[in-house]
Amino acid sequence: MKHWLVFSMLTLVLWSVWSPLISLSTQVLKNPFRVMVFESIGFLAALVPLLFFVRLGTEYPSQKADATAFGAGFFAAVGTLTIIYAFKTGGRPEIVAPLVSLSPALTVFWMWCFFGAQLTYVQLLGITLAIVAGLLLAR
Repeated sequence: MKHWLVFSMLTLVLWSVWSPLISLSTQVLKNPFRVMVFESIGFLAALVPLLFFVRLGTEYPSQKADATAFGAGFFAAVGTLTIIYAFKTGGRPEIVAPLVSLSPALTVFWMWCFFGAQLTYVQLLGITLAIVAGLLLAR
């Protein structure tokens, strides 16, 4: 099996555990900021041991790449906060989790707009169906 597929499947499993945990912690703690603080501590608990095993390297490809990575972290943090608020304000996990899991359809759209990704008609149909599914879930 290809390495990228293994990591993709691990991500699928890990994120499928993350969503119910963030919902449960939001219901119990009732304070979105506290949820985000403890989630960040959990993130650091996973990250810090990697510093001993992964070499960061001394080469710097570009400041633009660093800024892009910073932007990715920023949007991930704000996205985490918004899903916490979705749960806090009454969103049910069985609706919120699949709804926000439609983000790949939007990702493909951004990749098409900004990076010239080539899409087939079948892929466009898939994105359209995903958006329709999201609208149906939100009802």
